[in-house]
Amino acid sequence: MIRCITRCAAAFAVLVPLATAGAQPLDADYGWQWPLSLSSGDAGAYRVELTPGIYAAAWSPTLADVVVVNGDGHAVPATLVPAAVDDRPLLHELPWFPLPADRAQRDIAAISEIASDGRLRRVELRVTPDAATAWLLDASQSDGPLHALRLSWADDQVPFEQVFRVDASDDLRQWTSVQPEGRVFDLRRDDARLVQGRIAFVAPMRSSYLRLVPLRATMPALQLTGVQAETRPPLAAASWQWRRLEPVQVRRDGRDGYEYRLDGRYPVTRADLATAGHAGSRWTLSVRDHDDAPWRVVAADWVAFRLGGDPATRSLPRELPTVMRDRIWRLEPQAPVAAPPALLLGYRPEALVFVAEGSAPFAVYAGSARAARVAAPVGQVLEVLRRRHGAGWQPATAVPGARVDLAGEDALRPVRDWTTWVLWAVLLAGVAVVAGFAVSLLRRRPAPSQ
Repeated sequence: MIRCITRCAAAFAVLVPLATAGAQPLDADYGWQWPLSLSSGDAGAYRVELTPGIYAAAWSPTLADVVVVNGDGHAVPATLVPAAVDDRPLLHELPWFPLPADRAQRDIAAISEIASDGRLRRVELRVTPDAATAWLLDASQSDGPLHALRLSWADDQVPFEQVFRVDASDDLRQWTSVQPEGRVFDLRRDDARLVQGRIAFVAPMRSSYLRLVPLRATMPALQLTGVQAETRPPLAAASWQWRRLEPVQVRRDGRDGYEYRLDGRYPVTRADLATAGHAGSRWTLSVRDHDDAPWRVVAADWVAFRLGGDPATRSLPRELPTVMRDRIWRLEPQAPVAAPPALLLGYRPEALVFVAEGSAPFAVYAGSARAARVAAPVGQVLEVLRRRHGAGWQPATAVPGARVDLAGEDALRPVRDWTTWVLWAVLLAGVAVVAGFAVSLLRRRPAPSQ
């Protein structure tokens, strides 16, 4: 028994150093780092936008190997957030004119005066605004497509529920319906009130003039006091970044196609084609992450064309169904093409938001096949800070500097973890020792007396 215990203790004495040997500094687990410059030294939380160099260094398909490390060499709480997009609607006041019932469906141009820039100067009326049953809206000065209208009315308006048809025109003669039924209401019961003054269009549209026509003649007249047009802010062109990939022709299953290699884990959400001249063809776009993986179709029957240098005479970039970080892309034409196009992949940079835990300086580490970012409740911390500083509060900025090499390409090679195998070997050896000891005891047992 003593000999068995001694052997087991010796085996575990070998195991413990092997188990602890795997604990290495982060510098040995990551390929590269980018020192961070903080916009404020005591902000507590920071946002660092990921650069093309960081995306190119990342090994994990989910960017789990992108972390923030403090001056003590420890990873700090951090979370990956998508690109910030301000999609709040923009509101613009529209001039409006009451229309008499006998003119709402007829030639409005005959009773209107239009300036050279398209603005309505005046509309001849034989009706007071309070008795109007329809309205003419001047949208000639609006910027961008209109998404909706927002109506407001007098505080002493009689409760009502009305359905409006919204027509659009550029000459006040020919009209097209852009919303056949837009419901507006102001309902009240005791102290409760339910209001809906927004009329959304079936699709975003541009037009110089709009006409509001009520469809329920028995409803009380609406005492209109204002109309606002709702638009969306355009996405800044600079916020989109594009990777241009050159093709390599391949032939698979008897069909021509072109493959493209992406050099990083970019969050691609758009695809476009760059051709040398006029072009128009149909394509199938597929992706996969490595050479042995199956292809996944992400855009079928994609029609792409270019008829000149004017952006208005070429197809728009194709929106992808979700964020794609795959390394290998393939285009297959449905008919032979004269020359393969370059593939343009568009993305908007994400950001790491981190809590400045520990001492400075801080740095972004990226590129590791054996280490990963630990999930942390950064979102809860940010909510606490927003309640303290106001809803508009945002983390301070942190800007990555020049890349510094750490373990380099060696960090992208997975390290075999022998600890588990050694543990199993020791346990099996222990079982064998115990079994041998039991057999030895059975052999030494004296034979039963006759």
